[in-house]
Amino acid sequence: MSWNKPVLSALCAGIVLSAALAETAIAQVPIRIGPSATSRPISKPPQQEPCWEVAGVSKSAIQQRRAISQQARLEVEGVCANSSLSIQQKRQQIQQIHQRERQQIEAIITSAQQEAMRSCQEQRHPVHSCGHAGGGGGGPCGEMPVGHKPNPQPEEDETPPNDTAHPN
Repeated sequence: MSWNKPVLSALCAGIVLSAALAETAIAQVPIRIGPSATSRPISKPPQQEPCWEVAGVSKSAIQQRRAISQQARLEVEGVCANSSLSIQQKRQQIQQIHQRERQQIEAIITSAQQEAMRSCQEQRHPVHSCGHAGGGGGGPCGEMPVGHKPNPQPEEDETPPNDTAHPN
């Protein structure tokens, strides 16, 4: 019976090892309940009607508006790239481009429709003010806005800060 003890120990060790392996294998297999995810259609929330539809604007009018805006952006880029123009001239030309853009858009989408679209978009995507609105550079071509000096230096006739203007 001396051989029973090692066989019994090996048998017990084999049972424990196979139980541990089986448990590890089960833990790695995902459990699926019901039909697989690929056979089941994924339900999406119902699509909202686009704001331009809510406002009563036709799809062709929206496409025309996009084309007008794209053309205006290209014209503004051209003005900004024109190094022979001063900043003031660039501003004037860009202002004219935007004015023409607004007039062309108003010819295809009424101001009431534009306001209805704006209202719809604000309701769906409220604007949260974080103290600063707008883009990077400030000016139409990325330069600083008029009247803003990035690092104001004292003029020659001004007294620098922390210096005394009057002798004792």
